[in-house]
Amino acid sequence: MTRDARAPEWAERYSRQIILKEIGGQGQMRLDRAVVGLVADSEILVTTLLYLAGAGIGTLRIRHPDPTRIEPTLAWARDLNPTVTIACAGVDTPIDTWLAGLELVIDLDQGWPERHRACHAARIPLLTTWCDADGLAWISGSRASLDPALPCLACAPPPDPSEPPAPWATLWQGLSGTRLATEAIKYLLDIGDRAVWDHALALDVTRGEPDRRPRRKRPDCPVCARTASRHEAANRTRQLSAPSDQEADAFLDITADTCPMTFVRVKLRLETMASGQTLRVRLSGGEPLMNVPRTLRDQGFKVSEPWNEQGVFGLLVEKTSDSD
Repeated sequence: MTRDARAPEWAERYSRQIILKEIGGQGQMRLDRAVVGLVADSEILVTTLLYLAGAGIGTLRIRHPDPTRIEPTLAWARDLNPTVTIACAGVDTPIDTWLAGLELVIDLDQGWPERHRACHAARIPLLTTWCDADGLAWISGSRASLDPALPCLACAPPPDPSEPPAPWATLWQGLSGTRLATEAIKYLLDIGDRAVWDHALALDVTRGEPDRRPRRKRPDCPVCARTASRHEAANRTRQLSAPSDQEADAFLDITADTCPMTFVRVKLRLETMASGQTLRVRLSGGEPLMNVPRTLRDQGFKVSEPWNEQGVFGLLVEKTSDSD
C-alpha cells in the first residue's frame, strides 16, 4: 500500500483515526513522518511496537541486545502495517549513532538511566516505565532538554525496578505498553495533557486508573541543572541580539497553530519571498520549536538559533537559492 495521503487505501487504513478531531488527516500524516526509537529487552516491546505500528508511526527504530531473537515480533509488526519502516540495531551500535534523527525514545529496559543522559545531551525526549514490588506500573518521561523548566528523570529518580508479581506480569506489560504508546502519540501530535513529563504516573493493575505523583526539578540535578543554566544564559544572549521586526523583511506569528500547520504556514509565506529575504517567526515551545527549525534547515533555508520572547520563541529564517 502506498503511503500517499491522497490514496484511498491510505485513508481507509487510518479512517478510524482520521475521523478523530484530535488527529484528522494532517495529524495522521504527522505520525507517518515520525521517527521513534524503542529500547527493549522485555515482553513490553511486543505491545508497544504493535500499538505504534498499527497507529502508523512512519519509522520505528529498535535497539536490542539480540536482534535475531525478536525477528518474529518485527515480522508481526510489519505484517500488521506494511507501510511503516521497522529497523533493529544491536547494542554494539554506538548510542549517538542510533539516536541520530530520532524525535522520541521509549525505553523499556532497566538500563534507561544511562540512555536518559544520552537522550538529554542529544535533546531527544524519553519515555520509560518500571514496576515496583507492590505491582504498580510506573510511567514517566523527560523532555527537560527542550523545556528546561521541567524536571528530568534524574531530578526525582524512581526506585530500583522490581519484577512484577507473578499474577500481574502479563497485565502489567500490556498496561504499560499501551500507555507508553499512547503518551508517545500524544507527544508527537501535541494533544492531550502533558502530566507524564512532570509527574510519575502509577498504573495500578487492579484498577487501571493512573495515580499522578508530581516530580520536582532539582537545582543541583547532575543531568539537567547545567543544561538549564546554559539555556538561560543563551536565551539572555539571544534576547540581546534578537532582531527587531524592522530588521526582517516579513513577520509571521504561528503561536496559535498546531503541527503540521506551523511549518505549512511558514513554508507558504517563504514561497512568496525572494531569495535573500528574511522572515521573523514567532512560535511556541515544544513540538513547533523542535520541528519547524529542523524541517526548514532540511529544505535548504538558513535558520537562526531560537531566542526567548517572554515565554514564546523567535526565529529568523532566510530564503536561499537552495530552498527555491
